[in-house]
Amino acid sequence: MTISYDKTWEVMNDLEESFSRITTFENMVDDLMEAVNNNNQNSILELAHAMTAFFPVYLRQYDKASRRAWNNTVIEVAKIDNPYKSTNGTNINYDEVVKYLESDTPFSLHVLTKEYKTED
Repeated sequence: MTISYDKTWEVMNDLEESFSRITTFENMVDDLMEAVNNNNQNSILELAHAMTAFFPVYLRQYDKASRRAWNNTVIEVAKIDNPYKSTNGTNINYDEVVKYLESDTPFSLHVLTKEYKTED
């Protein structure tokens, strides 16, 4: 497979759309804080349930889009030109990056660790 502009644009657009869902979640957090400040128990309960339901879905979508974008950009470019490729022929893959980020405690990111089948 070779890297193409159309495929790159598609996977990066999917990644951006997936990331933009975080704004929706951020709005729910703001609404939750307002409900807490107003002691609105019904809204607190509704928002907590919504956030509990949406978070895993958004996280899976973002993980899938991240893996797909990685596979269709970094991996494809590495096949063509990779100045960081080691002489023994090993390549860094997405799972190794995730493992590194999970172990980097001062700046660790919350990364989904379950395996999900991704496209491409």
